[in-house]
Amino acid sequence: MRVLLVEPEYRRIAPKVQRSEDANVNNRSSHKVADDEVLWYPPVGLMKLARYHKDRGDEVLFVRGCPKDIFSEGDLFSAGNLWDRVYITTLFTYHFNLVARTINFYRNAVGGTIGNIFVGGVMASLMPDAIYEETGIYPTIGTLTSSRQLGMNDDVNIDELPPDYGILSGRVYGINNTYYAYTTRGCTNACPWCGVHRIEPHYIPYIDIKPMIKKLRSERGDKTRLKLMDNNVLPSPYLNKIVEDLVSLGYGKDNQASGHPKRQRVVDFNQGLDATFINNDTMSLLSKLNVKPMRIAFDRIKEKRTYVKALELAREYGFTDFSNYMLYNFKDTPNDLYERMRVNIQLNQKWQRHSKTLRSARIYSYPMRYAPIDESDGKLANHSRESVNPIEVQRIDWLKTPVWTKRFARNIEIMKGAAHGAISSTPALASRTIGADFGEFISNLYMPEELLRNRNKHEKKIYEREPRRRRGSGKVEAFRRFLLDLAGEQNDRFLFFHKAVSENSTRAIRNALDACKEKEMKKWLKLYLKTQTKD
Repeated sequence: MRVLLVEPEYRRIAPKVQRSEDANVNNRSSHKVADDEVLWYPPVGLMKLARYHKDRGDEVLFVRGCPKDIFSEGDLFSAGNLWDRVYITTLFTYHFNLVARTINFYRNAVGGTIGNIFVGGVMASLMPDAIYEETGIYPTIGTLTSSRQLGMNDDVNIDELPPDYGILSGRVYGINNTYYAYTTRGCTNACPWCGVHRIEPHYIPYIDIKPMIKKLRSERGDKTRLKLMDNNVLPSPYLNKIVEDLVSLGYGKDNQASGHPKRQRVVDFNQGLDATFINNDTMSLLSKLNVKPMRIAFDRIKEKRTYVKALELAREYGFTDFSNYMLYNFKDTPNDLYERMRVNIQLNQKWQRHSKTLRSARIYSYPMRYAPIDESDGKLANHSRESVNPIEVQRIDWLKTPVWTKRFARNIEIMKGAAHGAISSTPALASRTIGADFGEFISNLYMPEELLRNRNKHEKKIYEREPRRRRGSGKVEAFRRFLLDLAGEQNDRFLFFHKAVSENSTRAIRNALDACKEKEMKKWLKLYLKTQTKD
């Protein structure tokens, strides 16, 4: 059987490859390898399908996107030598149009026999009817617990097979020093913003990963990092057994991988740990492992007490490296997100002061924008990353109790990107990124991208522990004065400016410039066009 595995081209720009020293799989010498943390997550589902088909003796090829020469003569699987099967993975719902184009592109790859095209993954499981209407192909929903789901005659649990890392390039995907696995499936929660309970509706509290890791080590050598993709591991009644498995595999405290130079093995519960299940019993178990970082979500301000208690307890058990996801733009407000980020800044300040009594610890904050997973009021809301409800701008106090707009959501991503994807664990630098007070935060949400992206060039103030730089032009401070003075009035002038910039649209900015009579306001509106790309 000839099998083609396809990952749609979600990402057109290759990751910036950083290099780190590590040991090669044959333990002969040290060499430079790409840093997995800056590379792309691999399509694990396709990697498991590759394993399944190669074990059967099938020929397998992996491609990204729709390469123009894929049907050319001389290709391993050319137009005259059609594929028996094409598997296409999916990810986020807002990739719908791209995925539909990809599926339709490969219809000819199987001679028009669309029953030999299989579509699976997250988006496919959440939007099967929409995919069917657009392509005529009904996706495979959920995880592949049996090859019979794919019309095969055997009954192999594909989901528990070791992924085939050989189909991918380590220059693009984070597979150089990392293995990916699950010790549980599903989640005991059913959070309204999350699709896990629909994709994996049954909580599987234990998966034995020992055979998988041993198989991978025999093929590809020892890797120091194990990323566990479990959606909610702590509620498992078999948590002690999961930890025992990981310790037996060498992921206990201070265990090192084979090879030279010696490096510690690390466990990363990559999807996060549920703060409500962090207690002395679970921390006592996890403290047997080298968990780094410890990822704990803080999605709602009402969970503040539970969240802070969980982090303080984890620190008492010796964990020092925390990574914190914060959902925003769902049913929260900018006030809510700002308060959550300030909680982390305050914890970092407290821990730095008390570093003499306990090991110094730090938290990096990762605000994560909500993307719709369902259609809303008949609209294709889940075809887009945008999730902003219609509002009557006149009824909002935009200085004290604002709500999310497209500009605000976009600027959170710009702030985060300017800080290399995370809010710094250094309190002074974190305050610089988000704003030292709520007024600065609001002005940052309105600020032109040019100023946010190039703070060093445009900000005059020099912050504590900031790398050495010259003072900037002062445009950041000038814009804040302009915006806060304008917002303080909440009059027609402010509403004119707000409507012009809040849509995050070049067209809206240009229309406002045509109508604007004020010299200073026009100066700032023009600055939005310098990096504005969205219409």
